[in-house]
Amino acid sequence: MSAMPIADRLFINATFHTLDPASPDEPPAEALASWRGRVIAVGSHADAEPLVGPETEVVDLEGATVLPGFIETHMHPIAAGVTMTAPQIGYPDCRNINDVVAALAERAAITPAGEAIQAWGYDDSLMVDDRHLSRDDLNRASTDHPILIRHISGHLSYANDRTLEMAGITDDIKDPVGGVFQREASGRPNGCMEETAGFAVAATFPQGTLSDMAAGARAISDHCLSVGTTTMTDAAVGSPDMYAAYQQGIEDGSIRVRTRVFPIWRTAGDLPFRTGIGDDRLSIGAMKFISDGSIQGYTACLCKGYHDRPDVNGYEVIPAAELIELVTAAHAKGWQVAVHANGDAAIDNTLDAIEAALDAHPRDDHRHRIEHCQTAREDQLERMARLGVLASVFANHIWYWGDRHRDRFLGPERGSRIDPLASFTAHGIVHALHCDMPVTPLDPLFTIWAAVNRITRDGELLGPDQRARVADAVAGYTSAAAFVNMEEHDKGTLEVGKLADLAVLDADPFEVDPMTIKDISVQATVVGGVVEYRA
Repeated sequence: MSAMPIADRLFINATFHTLDPASPDEPPAEALASWRGRVIAVGSHADAEPLVGPETEVVDLEGATVLPGFIETHMHPIAAGVTMTAPQIGYPDCRNINDVVAALAERAAITPAGEAIQAWGYDDSLMVDDRHLSRDDLNRASTDHPILIRHISGHLSYANDRTLEMAGITDDIKDPVGGVFQREASGRPNGCMEETAGFAVAATFPQGTLSDMAAGARAISDHCLSVGTTTMTDAAVGSPDMYAAYQQGIEDGSIRVRTRVFPIWRTAGDLPFRTGIGDDRLSIGAMKFISDGSIQGYTACLCKGYHDRPDVNGYEVIPAAELIELVTAAHAKGWQVAVHANGDAAIDNTLDAIEAALDAHPRDDHRHRIEHCQTAREDQLERMARLGVLASVFANHIWYWGDRHRDRFLGPERGSRIDPLASFTAHGIVHALHCDMPVTPLDPLFTIWAAVNRITRDGELLGPDQRARVADAVAGYTSAAAFVNMEEHDKGTLEVGKLADLAVLDADPFEVDPMTIKDISVQATVVGGVVEYRA
């Protein structure tokens, strides 16, 4: 029998919430020892003491609370990183279209003619003008530069004349399947593009260099550490350069958090691998599909029309029949699938596709998941539970758009039950939480707070019967998140054999007033037993 290894690090003087499902009633641990990046002991000081040797580094956490490192299950790190250095065109930096034009013109003035300008974050519903950008607006900023702006949702985009000309968008262009070119009264495209129409234009737009992408991923990795996040998940990797940027960052050490990437169906082709390939630093997750769009863009696919536009139901980005074919093919190859579905009609289509795939190719523990799942009805939740479908829920919707969902987009009944977290729990559906950065900022403690309290931007309580329990919301960034990401063998709880990834907090989310969870500070973040961040 080999001797127990001597710990390379011993973490003491903290309350360690292991979240071990096998011992939910056990008191928190007092110490945690790691060796070669993994936990070798967690429990009392007496449990850890025999593992301490002369070379062991003892880390005094000074009375902190420790959780497993947070796992962000749905974000877009490269896009978020690149956006950090782009013109800031969202609210409150800009409050009207003239502000947006001025910000873009300022960037154009210092950008060589012909070079592209792009930005993310325009929210028409928060602007005084309360309308979308047009090509004429963007032409005021510059006609010497291609300009492409993404709506805050990521599901609409805006282009100036130069960009539309580069993309070959003429007055007689036909709307693609799953997308719309909005038009002027004359029929000319007005520069606002919905869903796949924007995808087509973006494909011709000059992309950032590999160096730009690597810098963006590095910046978001650093940000992750500052908010206790030890795993980030890119929910839509679409180009070889994006894969290369992550590989480069992991190899040179500039990306210091673990990274999981989702190939997007449009560019994945016949990738000769499937979910799970890789290692504990960089791995392949689910195959990503997009069933519909965004509620705030009126492109999410609803069974009943929008509250303020009852003649509009949104539409399918991937037609229902095609979604069945695509999901079945991916499932047959062994992939976990992750399907973006905000509207309840899109959720129906997604569940139809998953059920058809399971009927054709039965598979236990497939863990197919719905991304956002914002307007799920009770009957749909029952069906998800029956099929074993999981969810990653964009709980930040509640604070950022809850008021407008209730009063404008969905109406009181549907708007008040967006992100029905209590119902997910009641139906036994394992679900994670996410921020969808750059759509909203990455801050797991804020998202946990939003899920638990359901307070809107205007300070109102939205759907009190759907408030999450603290334990369930914390699980949404730890144990449940690991399960949804198919990584529970390594992450999500503090158990012997798992990765020593820790979020060190200055207060205990299980003990504080739930309204103050968002005010808890991250004191340190540990990845593989190494302290990668200190406040």
